[in-house]
Amino acid sequence: MARPRGILGQAGPLLLGRLGATVLGFALPLILTRLLPQSEFGTYKQVWLVVTTGFFMLQLGIAQSLYYFVPRKDGREQAWLTQSIGAMALLGSLCATVIYLGRFRIGAQFANPEIATFGVPMALIALTMILTAPLEIALTAEGNVKAAAWIIFLSDAVRVAASVVPLLMGWGLRGFFWAYVLHGVLRSVAIAVLLLRRGAPEWDWKLFRQQLAYALPFGAAILLDVPQKTFHQWAVGWSVDPAMFAIYAQGCFQLPIVNLLYSPISDVLQVRMAEPGSHEHHVHLFHDANQRLAAVFFPFTAGMVTAGALFIPALFTHRYDASIPIFRIAVLTTPFACLPLEGVLRALGRTRYLFKIFFWKLLVTVPTVLLGLKLFGMAGAIAGHGLSESAIRVVMLNRTRKELNSTWAGILPWKHLALLGATSLVACVPVVLISHYTSTGPRPFLALCAAGAAYAAVYLACLALTPGAGTPVAKVKRILLGVGAHTEPLGVVSVRPGVAA
Repeated sequence: MARPRGILGQAGPLLLGRLGATVLGFALPLILTRLLPQSEFGTYKQVWLVVTTGFFMLQLGIAQSLYYFVPRKDGREQAWLTQSIGAMALLGSLCATVIYLGRFRIGAQFANPEIATFGVPMALIALTMILTAPLEIALTAEGNVKAAAWIIFLSDAVRVAASVVPLLMGWGLRGFFWAYVLHGVLRSVAIAVLLLRRGAPEWDWKLFRQQLAYALPFGAAILLDVPQKTFHQWAVGWSVDPAMFAIYAQGCFQLPIVNLLYSPISDVLQVRMAEPGSHEHHVHLFHDANQRLAAVFFPFTAGMVTAGALFIPALFTHRYDASIPIFRIAVLTTPFACLPLEGVLRALGRTRYLFKIFFWKLLVTVPTVLLGLKLFGMAGAIAGHGLSESAIRVVMLNRTRKELNSTWAGILPWKHLALLGATSLVACVPVVLISHYTSTGPRPFLALCAAGAAYAAVYLACLALTPGAGTPVAKVKRILLGVGAHTEPLGVVSVRPGVAA
């Protein structure tokens, strides 16, 4: 009898597909900054901000509910899928209508009338994005992971091609956005095939009410969380011209490593904490997740802040050197991603608390961002966002500490975090020297590679030289992977498809 595969084995194709899509998504802004004038790139980022804000807010958790209902194999899979697609079609149409009717107002708000000329493709992009949101989710939920992985990868490959080809052909932003519409049409055909492959669509109002009862509380929290996360971009976009917004957008650029690691580990932590166990066991699991994330995010933060003067010109050319201070401030919030608090609170059933804390986070963020923008310009806006985000995560950590019946001394592995923090800072020394002498040079990418190699070498050497038993390699493995921290590490990861911004 064949041994069943573990979660990692099952998620392997999905991980590869998502990784390939992430690489493509990461490459896209690098290409666009070289093909578009700065003002047009700013216009693209403004349109994309409008579309993606509607996309994330108006799913209302209905597409994600397929993760819950489809795996139950109750014979109503066609109904769950039909209802999800139907709801997404309605919500997508609503979003498209609002965008089209409000195109002149949107352009005026951004002080960029050119946005209104893209009203039709902008509305259609939003419609097709929302309509096809259940595509990869449905395939994953029914266990067809390989197909989901291929859809994720091919969809992003087509999106990148749809971005680059019109610009190379000289069709400008108008051709660029209509190519995005074509990409959405292809995804719409794919989801129609997915729905019709089992026969006629099914709709059951009783089941739909069950689906809404499950999805809407989560969707309500997202309705608050998305505006909070994007408000600083909206505030800056309303206050500057498209060229300056391009500077700000590149300063807020986030390497995909954060999302690639945080979501899978948080999801697995949520599953593990749902299993029976004592508070001490749950604290151990939280420590394990925290250590795994900190082992990457601490050195990542220190290295990026130090090498920011190399990173921005290496990726986006020296035209975007003004983005460097914004980038450095934005990166400073990364260490708080070492705290997978949402997964813990969801596992403990504290969804109402999440809704309340997201509400307060939005209330705190709006005035803080506006005050920072008024006093210190664009750097103040991202600083205000970072301060609000960090303060609320400290409040959430305190709630998590109480839920796990722990003390402040016990809720985090402080000694381990201090070790990672100290070694991360020490490893910055060679990066400071390399950056000082090469940041204005003509080859920032080569200098960035040299700085990254020097940082990694010093970081790993510092970990290998820490006091303790074992070989240097064993010490590094123990510190980075949390080996020996407790007897039941998380051990596996899963991935969830998303949308690259």
